[in-house]
Amino acid sequence: MNHHKKITLLLFICLLTLKLFSQSAADSISPTFPKVVFVNEKNEILLTYDDNRKAYEVISCGFIEGPIDFNKYIDTLANDIGVTYSSYRLGGLFTYIFPNSYSTFIRPYFVVPVDGFVNKKGVSDTTCKWFSLKEALKEIKYPASAKIVEKILSSPKQVWSATFEEYGYTNPVDVSKIKFRIITDFQRINE
Repeated sequence: MNHHKKITLLLFICLLTLKLFSQSAADSISPTFPKVVFVNEKNEILLTYDDNRKAYEVISCGFIEGPIDFNKYIDTLANDIGVTYSSYRLGGLFTYIFPNSYSTFIRPYFVVPVDGFVNKKGVSDTTCKWFSLKEALKEIKYPASAKIVEKILSSPKQVWSATFEEYGYTNPVDVSKIKFRIITDFQRINE
């Protein structure tokens, strides 16, 4: 075999190897679904009403895929809702596994103390309402979300992790159809 054929063959093998072991753009995307727990000076939690599901939920902008800037994400949410804040903290990183669709979603939960309102009066988003923690836990129909909110607000100095299996959502929400189990119970991920 001549020198050019050897180089060509070697180059072909290298490219084939790279192709076999490299990730595509789609492979490298992990769907992330941040949730933001806005808390006021009375320790009330702001929930949003989902008209399709006919239920209150922890606030989010929906799924994000690809590069994420959490600062801008929280800024956008706060502005859309009409609240101001000075800081936020990570409450935890949670994994949701959906066995029937062979998919996994990562949900960071952020806690944002509200320090004012854009319009100086109150929340401008009419789908949002303040609840005490006890009331919020009754209103949140999704078992994992309710457990997460309770954990991150009752132990605010900790950052938590857990893995859940939760599926079977309906419009409107029928709690009896939601399938839920804890795969990995809550554990601290900070010391």
